[in-house]
Amino acid sequence: MLDNSFRASSAAMSLPLRLFGCLLWLLSPSALLVESDTYRYASAILAIIALVYYMKEPSRPRTNWLGWLCMGWGAFVILRFGYIYATTEHHDYGGSDWLFAFPLFFPILGIAFALYESQMEKIIAAFFVVASIMLAVTVALTISTITTGVAVIPLIMNNQIHGAVACGLIFVSTTFWLLHYVTTPNADPRFARLAQVIAPIILVLCLIAIYGAKSKGVWLAMAFTLPVIAVLGLRYIRIRARSGLLIACAAILFVGGIYVVRHNLDKTAGPTVRATASMIVGIIGSSNSGDAVTQAIQSGETPTAMDERLQLWSNGWELFSSAPVFGWGNEWLERWQHTRYSHVAYTLLHNGYLEILVRFGLFGAFVMAFILASFIVSVRKAYRQGLIPRAAMHTYLVCIFFFALTLLSNSNNRLAIGESLALVTSAFACWCNLRLRPAAAEASHLPAAA
Repeated sequence: MLDNSFRASSAAMSLPLRLFGCLLWLLSPSALLVESDTYRYASAILAIIALVYYMKEPSRPRTNWLGWLCMGWGAFVILRFGYIYATTEHHDYGGSDWLFAFPLFFPILGIAFALYESQMEKIIAAFFVVASIMLAVTVALTISTITTGVAVIPLIMNNQIHGAVACGLIFVSTTFWLLHYVTTPNADPRFARLAQVIAPIILVLCLIAIYGAKSKGVWLAMAFTLPVIAVLGLRYIRIRARSGLLIACAAILFVGGIYVVRHNLDKTAGPTVRATASMIVGIIGSSNSGDAVTQAIQSGETPTAMDERLQLWSNGWELFSSAPVFGWGNEWLERWQHTRYSHVAYTLLHNGYLEILVRFGLFGAFVMAFILASFIVSVRKAYRQGLIPRAAMHTYLVCIFFFALTLLSNSNNRLAIGESLALVTSAFACWCNLRLRPAAAEASHLPAAA
């Protein structure tokens, strides 16, 4: 669907550059395995490669309104940051505010995706091979600790919450990777055999790692995501005796595993669940919800992690309420010092939505939500036009759904996991949008009778 001359750019690349680009695409989601800044450098180099090839093309695809919106938002974030920094007394720089300018690079990363389109199946397979090895090693090293009920850190992460989120994303993507090859008759048999061998192993290891990480927020996100995966998965598989038996055995093993560790689950999540239920009852029965939250913070029965989050959320809501339309920009960190619970140990708000509202207010939340909604529409249209397999669409949608749930209790969008996910998924969505435009143009030139 792309212009033929632009498609030829990928084929014309030299072998060393092609291999280098494949390595970069493998490193782009590296934060799902190793929490580092490697993906930033990989994405930057990919963007430069794509820009060079894009500028060389005489009939290059034009940027449409969605691309301009992404770049316009990124420019707005940078200009606003610079203005506040220059005009405030202490040169306020906020905290990780520049990360919200990433949409500036989304369209050109979509071009990079197009350049390496023919290599994506290999890159994806390589990622899952690396993921299976890292999961196997880290779970093997921590399994004795996991069985005792003590929290562990999966993969190579800064803490167990980050590792659990990464494992959840890997679980979702592995599920649809396997379903694609199981249900696609003309799939490459090499990749199909690979998926059938290592995908079940990855799924089991991810569940063990998520349990071992003891992240209550990820447990909750998985509790809502697993039924979605199950419903979608049943649409791929025709239930026959053999497949039905396998599904039943997997379900029994999963439920049985939960039953075996039920006491540890209650020990880990029980106090938080009971404290949350008590606070909700207080909010419902009180004319002032703020008082109920204050009582929960002051209560000795509120677990420490929940108490700290409530203080952070209270501070965040206080800042948002004082500048609800456009937020405080990078001035928010200075204002934080004057909030009610400014003594709390963190400035990471542990809620991804508050991170946006505090900085950019309702205006910024609307723009970013509109960009995401437009990406989702582009991916769905790409599937309906036969440009991508449905497994790719479902991976995209369910990963975003799962990640959106994790943002309720942690600011994962300010972490390497969220940043790498944003760059890779947005590159994919922009690529879908890029391929849709020529398709729409061709359709408009067909005879009316057609």
